[in-house]
Amino acid sequence: MAKTTFALCVAFVLGLLSPLTTETKVQAKEDENRQAKNAAKIYVIVTAQLYEVDDAFYKKLAKARWRSKEDLDELERIFLNPPEKRQPDAPSEYVPLEKQKLLLTGKKINIAPGQESLVLVVSKTINCLQSPDQLRQGKKGLQTIQEGVSLRVHIQISLDRRFLRVKFMEKSLELEGIEKVKVVLGDKEKEVVGEVAFVKEAELSRVRDIPDGGTFLLPLQYRPRATRDKDRWLVAQLVPRIYIEAEERELRGPVPK
Repeated sequence: MAKTTFALCVAFVLGLLSPLTTETKVQAKEDENRQAKNAAKIYVIVTAQLYEVDDAFYKKLAKARWRSKEDLDELERIFLNPPEKRQPDAPSEYVPLEKQKLLLTGKKINIAPGQESLVLVVSKTINCLQSPDQLRQGKKGLQTIQEGVSLRVHIQISLDRRFLRVKFMEKSLELEGIEKVKVVLGDKEKEVVGEVAFVKEAELSRVRDIPDGGTFLLPLQYRPRATRDKDRWLVAQLVPRIYIEAEERELRGPVPK
């Protein structure tokens, strides 16, 4: 009798504990989902602008040396705690943009860590006659060439969230010339005129560490013909800022009732 009573008691207690165990698992899963959701609310806001700059500006920028995170940390330390005794001025790598020509301001782009996005694109459409291949295949319509440059970025956030590692990917296409050609078609050997487009394509990528909220100037390799004729170049200015929703809520404070 005693053993039967004990068994019933154990079964009763387990019956009470089972729902609690399930509820605990559900709560843990909800907490995990909430943490994952909050982690997804960290992204980088990128603002990009394109400038046309003079030759001296471009060459000075192109000669600026690569800086490591340690270099950037040292510059920040000197900025926050300048030495009491004034040191001789070193050659400055800073190049102001006030006197340069702003061509384009891109939209603010939100990029999740580990992702990439297009931040700037400048292009123009050029149409020309059908190519020989198009004519032989009986395709109608003109050739369409998109001449210009695009800039994509891939972004990683450092563990301390002080730096951004940005991979810049520049891709360009330039039409160098168009040549008219005669193409013989069909059994009747009908002669038609087509055009062959000669294009120059280029891709270039580079990686830089940028402080959160810092400004970075990127000299582009692409140089449109009109820009070359004026002895000028293209430079992209990018400002990436880490956005963390929890911190933004703290800065905004409680919502008034």
